[in-house]
Order: sequence, then C-alpha cells, then structure tokens
Amino acid sequence: MDLVPAGEVPLFSAPEGLSASHLVWVLDSGRREWVSVVKRFGAQAFEVTADLVRCGAVVLRCEVDELLHLGRPVRWTLTQAWQEQAEDRLAELRGARDPRRARRELLQLMEPVEQLAQERQLLAAVPEGAGLVVPTGSRVQTAAWSVYEAAVRAAVQWWKLRGQGEKEVTLKQLAAHALGGSKTWTAQQQVGFANLIGVDFEGAVREEDTDLRVKGPLSWHIGEVAADASVAQPWVGLPSQGIRVIGQAQCGARGVLVIENSDTFGAVCRRLPELTAKWLCVWGAGYARDQLVTFLQWLQPRPIVAWCDLDADGIGIIHDLSRRLGTSVHAVGMDVDLWRDGPYRRRKNPEQDKALDAEHAADLARHVTGPLRELALAVAESGESREQETLYLSVLPRLPELLEPFLHLPVPEVAYLSQEQTR
Repeated sequence: MDLVPAGEVPLFSAPEGLSASHLVWVLDSGRREWVSVVKRFGAQAFEVTADLVRCGAVVLRCEVDELLHLGRPVRWTLTQAWQEQAEDRLAELRGARDPRRARRELLQLMEPVEQLAQERQLLAAVPEGAGLVVPTGSRVQTAAWSVYEAAVRAAVQWWKLRGQGEKEVTLKQLAAHALGGSKTWTAQQQVGFANLIGVDFEGAVREEDTDLRVKGPLSWHIGEVAADASVAQPWVGLPSQGIRVIGQAQCGARGVLVIENSDTFGAVCRRLPELTAKWLCVWGAGYARDQLVTFLQWLQPRPIVAWCDLDADGIGIIHDLSRRLGTSVHAVGMDVDLWRDGPYRRRKNPEQDKALDAEHAADLARHVTGPLRELALAVAESGESREQETLYLSVLPRLPELLEPFLHLPVPEVAYLSQEQTR
C-alpha cells in the first residue's frame, strides 16, 4: 500500500527542521529502501518519512496483512514534482551553480528578443541574493528552474528561427539549438515553452511521428481501418501519436514486455506465440523515446518488464524508464550469472569503452536494487557487456516461464496520509 498526502500541498516545501544535508540525501536518489532510511535517520525514520509524505516529497510503500492492516514500510519513492526539481535544488544546495550567473546568461539571451521583453523584466527584478527561483508572474508557469531555463532558451531560439524566415520549426531542430539535443527536453519543459511563446506546442513545432512496433493482445481502430497486433506477422507498426490521439485502442494484455533490440524483438514475436497471447511485446529501440513512455503510461497499471543487453546501458535503460514512468520496471533475463557466462561484446576501443561502462555501472548501482544492482556491481568491476542476442538458447525458450511471476505481482493500492496521522 502506498501512503500519499491527504490533500493539496505547496510545491516543494520541505519539512521544517530537515537539515540541508538530509535534504540533499533525500533528493539524491529517486528511490530509497527502508533499511537505508533507518540507517540514515535512526529512531526518527518514520517520523521524518511521514513529514516528507505530508509535504508531497515522497510516496511511502508499506506492506499490508490479510485484513489490509498497515504493515512495515518497504521503501519510499520521490514524487514526480520533487523529481522534476531535484537537479535544481541539489545544484543550489551543493553550491554547484551560481544563481546570479545563471540569471545573467538568460538575461543576455533574451535581450535581443522583443517578444520576451516582459519576461526579461520579471527575471531582472529577482533579488540579487536569491537562489535559483522562477520570477513571480512568469508566463512559463512553473516553480522549477530547470523547466524555466529550458523554456526560455527554447523560446529565444524559436523566435530567432522564425525571424530568419523558418516557417516550420521541428522539435529536434529546436532542441538541438537550444538544449543540445531532443532527449534532454522533458514534457514539463515543452509545456513551459508553449506557455512562454503563447502557442500550443504542437502548433509551434513539428514532431515527426514514429512507429511503435508491437505484438500481442492490442487492437486499434480508426474509421474502417483496424490493426490487430495479436494476429499481425511478425508484428505491427502503429503511429505513436495517432494511437493516443485519434481512433480507439483496446488492450487485453496482462503485462507489457519491452525488448531493447530489434532482432530479439523479432525472435520473440515469431517463436513464442504462447507469450504474445498474454503479453504485449514492444520494441524499445534503446533508451525510450517520449512517445514510448506515453504509450506505456497508457498501459499502466499492468506490470512492465524489460529485457535488455546485460551491460551498463541495459541497466540504464531500465532505470531511466522506471524514473520516467514513476513505477518499477522489472528486468528479465538479466541475471549476473548469465552475464558471467559470456561471451562478451567485442569493442573497437576495448580499454576506453570498458572503463566508461564500468564507471556508468558503478553510478547506476547506487540507484537500482535487486538483481539489477548485482549486475551493475559486476559490470562496474570490468566494464564487460553481453548482448541479449547471445541468450537465445539459454533465455528465449524459458522466457514465458521467467515472466509468469510478474503477472501475479499485486497492483499497488493508494492510502492517504493526513496531517493528524502519525503525530
């Protein structure tokens, strides 16, 4: 059972009495196991956690008995609102970024853009000694500096491109100019950008639709046209935007299996009809695109399981997807013993590539749990990588059996924690 605040709470209002060092610890990880919380706060662990729940910082997962009585805490997860601001707050708490310099950079960017003159005045009025705060009255309509900064940078570039005669600005074009790449642009930042320029996001930029390759109990109808992913051979490609915007979609799957690589996805679709009768198989194509995340959100609360390469990026894909979905994405076919058996991927620059992967895995080991953490710790020692295509003989025949336990996981219930409870 999950404990959440009983009513609305102010945005990012930390509990009184929580020290800066404790706040850094809270913000530094999206999820904390209860044993870690107790180790940090000792006898005050539940009291501190209850305060964090009441202020909207974390969701506390607890066990329940057969009579649905609340049992011992299991873990907490940062709420989406706090995750979105964690980077900004950590930078400020650690002194990693000078707020005055950050404001000066944006003021300089906005200076030649007439359409942003009012927004520039608001930012210029922020007191010199203030932290990374969004100016009062901002059209971006956010409390998170990272959202505000991205929106301003994107708006500056958008007006600049329009002024140069660019009638159609694409999402990737704008993100590349303003943010260094489209993968760094979150949905909240896109909404803030649209608020700032006063144009709907879909009207301001063009985003090319991409196919979602799926196989399993899902059908999509638009007018007289229908796509049935359960009978398509070997899979069906659906428009990622269209499936959630137009037409009607129905899904009878009991779970969702995200597969990183196209060859493995195809093998599962062709060889395992008993699996695709229960599971909706989706090609992940590496780190998840925004369209895939939105699609998976629509499929919740079904269990979501991922099968990726046994390496730092494979672990990173699952961690990234869990963070963006706000729920656990489980790994299958990624046990450390399978990784140890090899064979390992051949590298163009073995020493450099393995060193980078080892460093990446060591960082991920601080954020993932269970079998994924064991794999991350092992990869951190050598940086070796085993591709999932080498597991066809050992994992593919057993995949339906390996996935079966995930179909019996309880769907989390939600309980509300009032101000009076736990006092």
